[in-house]
Amino acid sequence: WNAITHLIQAFSFMGIPKILKTDNGPADKSKEFRNFLQQWGVRHKTGIPHSPTSQAIVERTHRD
Repeated sequence: WNAITHLIQAFSFMGIPKILKTDNGPADKSKEFRNFLQQWGVRHKTGIPHSPTSQAIVERTHRD
């Protein structure tokens, strides 16, 4: 599964978010990913690289 496939499934269950916050991973920086979010009208917000505090919400979700 790639990130876009996962997001399509998440959107179908949870609705389309206004903002999606990610942790600056490689998939989050791709042109394909940016285009996907733009097509769905989702604003992409990223945390500050190498800053655990700014990534806390994303990293907590990964842990759970």
